[in-house]
Amino acid sequence: MSSIVHPMVSDYDGESKFVRTTLFPAFLIFCVCFYAYRFLLGMGSPLTTVYDSDAPTWLRVSKDAVWIIALSIGIVFSTSESWEFARLNRLEHRTFFRTLFVLVCLFVLMGALHLFYYQSALDTFLFWVRYPLEYVPLAFFLPLFVLRWETQARLLLALGWMSVGYLLFEMFSDRQVGFYGRFGSILGSPNDYGVFCALFILGLLVCARKWSHWLLLCFMLCGLLLTISRSAVIGLLAGVATLLYLRRARIGVLVGILALSVIAGVLMWRVPDLIASPRAQFALAHFGTNGMDNSAITRTNELHLFQTRFGDFNVATLLLGTDYFHIESWYLALLVRTGATGLLLWVVVIGVTTARGWRKRHVSPIYSIALSGLVCISIASAFIPYPDTFPTNVWLWLAVGTIWMPIDPK
Repeated sequence: MSSIVHPMVSDYDGESKFVRTTLFPAFLIFCVCFYAYRFLLGMGSPLTTVYDSDAPTWLRVSKDAVWIIALSIGIVFSTSESWEFARLNRLEHRTFFRTLFVLVCLFVLMGALHLFYYQSALDTFLFWVRYPLEYVPLAFFLPLFVLRWETQARLLLALGWMSVGYLLFEMFSDRQVGFYGRFGSILGSPNDYGVFCALFILGLLVCARKWSHWLLLCFMLCGLLLTISRSAVIGLLAGVATLLYLRRARIGVLVGILALSVIAGVLMWRVPDLIASPRAQFALAHFGTNGMDNSAITRTNELHLFQTRFGDFNVATLLLGTDYFHIESWYLALLVRTGATGLLLWVVVIGVTTARGWRKRHVSPIYSIALSGLVCISIASAFIPYPDTFPTNVWLWLAVGTIWMPIDPK
């Protein structure tokens, strides 16, 4: 993984070393470790985590305060060379960043409209501003924080191993912080940890060199399976599809399928009652092999409610959306919040970013990793609103920002 080389413009090494080597790594550590308070402070039910009520307000708000402080320090203390690098980024891709800015403005505008007609001020702030927009600045200002991703490789590997250790501790202790038999490791949420594992698997498929890297990949694959996250599994498959042009990725996928098949066969042979265990039956039901589980029924009910709210499909509703209600699919939630206009802008932003990542995939491994990560989260978001959830929304905008960073013209 330390072999990642991103051939970005090399004349900007004079940027603030504090921002690049201390502030940004500290923020990455914070993003991965923040939800550890659920375990360390004994908050949340042993069976599940109630995200809206298991911590005092000051603790939940502290996450946003840390991000605002980190962003402000990065903007204020970055050197002129870093700002020149960031400006070069926006000058080279005016159309994209203007489109992204329009999307941000649309969210704010739709939030203001819904404030007057549908929602409370708190709902407006949360669902139209804070949740979807909080980490969008990473796409604009990432050049202030990162020059070369290879300098972060050791930290990323350490965070991966830390999550594995936390997962093992969770599995063999009496304190589970996932959802009803699903493990969430240090992130608490099985879905978010599932995506975290999927992103590591994708990155290691591209850059693994040492045996320890491949061992971490195996642990991450086991972690993904223990989360029983359907959205993360589907996202991983989509991300892997973007890497099949790499011979090492094709070999890794074939070896992984063979290994999983052998392990499953041995377990069923040596432990015939395993398939009948409560956890195995829960997993099979969750993936739909034993009919629809409660989660699938909830999704169906949400779709029926969506059809009811948009039943007449009048022009105003289609363009401006309707009053917000909980819905798991990010794309349906976008249609509810911002109408067809916001959904179209989102598809354009993600689609154009994906196209650029695909064109640049041979320039550097970091483009391949960012592209596969973006595709993974985008596909998984059809089932879970990941752009609304921390820290997966951080990984999303980091991928977007990385794909649009300038490269060395040489």
